[in-house]
Parts: sequence; C-alpha cells; structure tokens
Amino acid sequence: MPESQEKLIESYFDYLAKCFPVMCASDEFHFLPRAAAASRYYDRMESIDPGCIEECILNLKEFQRDFNLLASGEDDLERRIDLELLNSSIAGILIELEQNRFWRRDPLLYLKIAFIGLDHALSKPADSHEETIERTLARLCAIPRLLQQAVLNLDRVPETFHQAALAMLNDCGRYLRETEHGLTIEDAGRLSRAFEEANSALGAFGGYLGSLRPVPDRELAVRSLETTLRDRFGSVRNLSEVFEIAVEEWLENLRELENLQKDLAPGKSWRELYHDYPPGEAGAIDAITLHQREMERLKHFFLSNGFRGVVVPGLPLVCQTPTYLQSVRGPASFSAAFTKDGREKDFFYITTQAQHQWSDEIGELRRKRFHREHKFLAAHETFPGHYLLDSTRRMLENPVRSQIESPLFYEGWAYYVESLVTEYAYADHPMDRLVDRKRRLWRAARCQIDIGLNSGRLVPEEAMRLLTTAGFSPEEARGQIDRFRLNPGYQLCYSLGRFEILRLREAYAGEMGHDAFHRLLLEGGELPFHLIEKRLRRRDADQGLPRPPNAHDRP
Repeated sequence: MPESQEKLIESYFDYLAKCFPVMCASDEFHFLPRAAAASRYYDRMESIDPGCIEECILNLKEFQRDFNLLASGEDDLERRIDLELLNSSIAGILIELEQNRFWRRDPLLYLKIAFIGLDHALSKPADSHEETIERTLARLCAIPRLLQQAVLNLDRVPETFHQAALAMLNDCGRYLRETEHGLTIEDAGRLSRAFEEANSALGAFGGYLGSLRPVPDRELAVRSLETTLRDRFGSVRNLSEVFEIAVEEWLENLRELENLQKDLAPGKSWRELYHDYPPGEAGAIDAITLHQREMERLKHFFLSNGFRGVVVPGLPLVCQTPTYLQSVRGPASFSAAFTKDGREKDFFYITTQAQHQWSDEIGELRRKRFHREHKFLAAHETFPGHYLLDSTRRMLENPVRSQIESPLFYEGWAYYVESLVTEYAYADHPMDRLVDRKRRLWRAARCQIDIGLNSGRLVPEEAMRLLTTAGFSPEEARGQIDRFRLNPGYQLCYSLGRFEILRLREAYAGEMGHDAFHRLLLEGGELPFHLIEKRLRRRDADQGLPRPPNAHDRP
C-alpha cells in the first residue's frame, strides 16, 4: 500500500477515535468502526454538540472525496476493496449523523455513551491503578455535560426510544450505586463528589424524560433503509428481493416444522412440542456454567469439523450482563475485546435475573427458552460465531479490515454457523432440529418485520402475527417489535447474510471444501458479499478452475 494511502487511512481512523472515543471502543454502536486509536482516550467522552456534529459531517465528506479519488485510479483488487470498505464506513456514519439524525431523537445514545464510557474507564487495561482512577474521574465528570447536551439536542423522541430510555435510566442508577459501593474507601473518597454529581445529573435527565411527551413511532419512521442496504452494507439487492428471501425462508421452515411435528407427535402442534420440551440436564445447571461448558464443547467439535486450521486463543468469559445494559441487550450477547492487549477480555454476557418490566410469565418463558436453546445461543455468540469472527478480525494485519465491522456479515455469519449445529450433526436429536427450525422461523420473521414496518409492506398487527406464529406470546412479541424498531435495518442482516454465505458456499466451496472456504471468509474481513465473490472468482481464476455455473455477474 502506498505511504500516502496508509497515512490517509490512519488519519481517518484517528479522527473518528478523537471525535467518538467511547463509541469507537464499543460494539454497541455498529455504524462506527472499531478505531484502535480510541484506546488512547479512555479519559475522554464524546461532545454531541450540533456544531461538532456538523463539522464532523463536513470532514467525513472530505475523507470520502479523497478515498473516491484514490479508488478511481486503483487497479489492485485488494486495495480497491479496502477503499470501497472505507467508503461504506463513511456512508454508514453519514446516514446516522446527517440523515437519521439519531442524536436528535434517541436518548439511549447519551445513556450508552455515559455508562459504557464509565465502564471502560474502570475496566480497560491500564499501566497503573492511578491511571484507572484518573480516567474514571474524568469520565464521571463528563457525564453531567453529556446529559445536558442530550436535553438541548433531543427534539421529537419516538415512544419506543422513550420507553427504552426510562428502563435503561433505572439500570444506570443501579449501576452507579453498585460501582461506588464496590470501590475501596480511599478510591470512593476521591470519586465521591463526581459520583454525587453524576447521580444528580442522571436524576435530572430522568425528570426531563418523564416530562417529555413522546411521539408515535410511525410519525418518525426512518426512511433510510434502502440507502443503508445499498451504501452502508454494500448489498446489491433491493428491499423487495430481501423481503422475498425472508418470505421463502419463512415458508421453508414452517414446512419443516410441520414435518417434524408429524414425525414426533401427530397429535400435538410443533409449538406445543417446543414448549413441552424439557431442558433435561441443562435445566438443572445454572446458566453461566451451562454456557461455559457448551462453548468449550462447540469449539472442540468445530475445530475438527469445518474449521480445521483456524487459530483462535481461548474463549470468552461468561458472566452476568452489566447492570446498565440489561434492559437493552438480549438475554445472551457477546461483547468483544477492543484491542489486541492480552489483558483485555472478551465477554459472553448472560442475563439471568428477571427484568422489572417482565411479567412473571415472561420471565419463566425466557428462562426455559434460554436453557432449551443454549446450544444454538452458544454457537451464535461464541464459537464458531461472534467470538471467532471478532478474534480473527482483530488479528488481521490489514488496518482497514481489522477495524471495520459490517452488521450484514457479522450477523449473517453468526446465524450461518448457528445452523451448522444441526447440519454438521453436533446436535442431531429430532427435538434439536425442531428448536433449530423454530429459531430460523424467528429470524425470517424479524427480517420481514424490519423491512415491512419500515417500508409499509406490513402493519404492526401483521408483525405481531408473524411472531406469535413463531411461538412467542403477545407480550413477548410486542416487546420484540419495540426493540427491533430501535435499530431499523439491523434485523434483516441475519437472514440476508446467511443467505449470501450459503449461496457463495454452494458456488465456490466444492473444490476447496468447507474448512478452506470458512478460513477464506474469516481472513478476508467483514466485506460486502459482492466483494467476497470477486475475491473467490480471482482465486478460482488463479488456480485455473472453471467459473461456477451459479456465480453472479453483479458489479
């Protein structure tokens, strides 16, 4: 790579790290790259001032022009891919800052920055305890300013964001109290004033949120879905194609569930079979031990089946979801380490305690589902899912591909490898296959709902019907739809991403086998699928292999 190009790329990531030090260091803000330079700023917090946002937009457009100019004269495929990936990264940020203007309508943004930032200050590797305390003090002191910016910035807040923010606000208050009580007497003394002011600011923000009259979600519907799919995710498909893929996936899995039901118990529905399926041994083990054991078994199995030659150190630490994230994260989620520093941990978060907004019935349903689906959850979140993908990305030498994530590839990969659990017969009991197909039906519903509600193809009643058909209670379905609306465009990534990986596997993996195919995907970075196909075509051409009959002629 030419030195001038290297410097431009480095300056792009450094600029983002300075503007968004918390968001770039976290996997909660998927529209931003994981800019490594943010590890230098664990004592800083974002300024979400409108003037700063406008300046950032102008600077990003300047970077975009520079990258486009470089791309126009670039003949090397890998460097062209890097430049296209950088442009997709900028497009995603501009969609959120300039088009969606989420900083004007999403109070969760400010709470997440404040408390993820505080958590990082406390927990990320430091050269000394003194450094940890100093950066914690700096970020605690920044919380009142950030929440005041939220009050000034927020304009019309959708109902879904408003409800979620009130729930998270309660969790953030508990987290502050727990954190302060967990300090030594000396550290608590040094930080007591800052904790008091942060608590006061949080209370004032809660009062502000309580006084707001939220706006119905439909009045603030995001209109950027098509742009996100094309410019940010780099997909060559339109929304109609993706919706049809989800419908076909839905119908296929519904047929398979009905066939399994006939074989297992003709007198019962597949939903009854699912809900009656006892967790067995899994039900007697606490959730953290259960998932710790399962991911170890999964790693051992898949390193000999489909992932030979893959090198990945250890496994994530299984622990409770941090208090401040419990209302906004699912019951099982992965949180990747940010840097290559060996002292930093990957986490597999588990939420076992019932949330205050859950009814007793929902809490019990979730507990049973959690144990019933643990094999698939562990595969999706750890090995060979998110943990393997993130670990590989961090170790890539290419500075573009080691720092840029793509939700379409990220979630598509995790869903794809989850489905290998039954395809490779790791779990081969008929009830395991029923659980697998039920989860796939859920993914297809999510994709349809994501596109349907944001494009007018579905009304909320139809979305509810999809989820209740997939085996969820009305209360659960309403909660899921609200959560999906928090992040339009994300739910389609699972079904579309898996579909594209399967298509590429069918077209190109015949000669190389699954092991080599998986390694090639992992080592190439989280690319748009048409760029992955270009790399696969070049590999076949270099080896003198004929072009696959079902390869696409997409640009």
